[in-house]
Amino acid sequence: MLTYFSTRFGIPDRAFNGFCFIKTGNTVWAVSDVPGLAETVNGLKIETAGLPLLRTKKNLWKPTTAGLQFFGHEATRNTIDLNDEILEVFLREGFLLGAFSLEPGFVIIKWNGRVLGCGLYSKGRLTSQVPAESWRQIRFSTTW
Repeated sequence: MLTYFSTRFGIPDRAFNGFCFIKTGNTVWAVSDVPGLAETVNGLKIETAGLPLLRTKKNLWKPTTAGLQFFGHEATRNTIDLNDEILEVFLREGFLLGAFSLEPGFVIIKWNGRVLGCGLYSKGRLTSQVPAESWRQIRFSTTW
């Protein structure tokens, strides 16, 4: 999993120091790596734990908004930083068209350097993967 974040986004393994990972259903959670954690959770039925880092679906790994907001500032690849004007279009339309310097697949969307969440880039189309509630908060914060 760390290889995915390193290869896809350039996030170094050291960014995940102090964390361990728990998979429940189709979600991988990042939790503080504390002594005895493995023994404590062994045999328990865990539904949620810590920070949702990514969701799995067959051979697809999709990073979560929360996971990217926490670790995405370390990314050096497959990120796009939107200015105010472009962000407004993206918020309104839910996508942008263009030949961006991105590899096809999931990308990190930033606004003025701040990680907003996940996008999907394919065939010249950047589509938001950020939950609607998060966009409402972003819209509110950009009006101040």
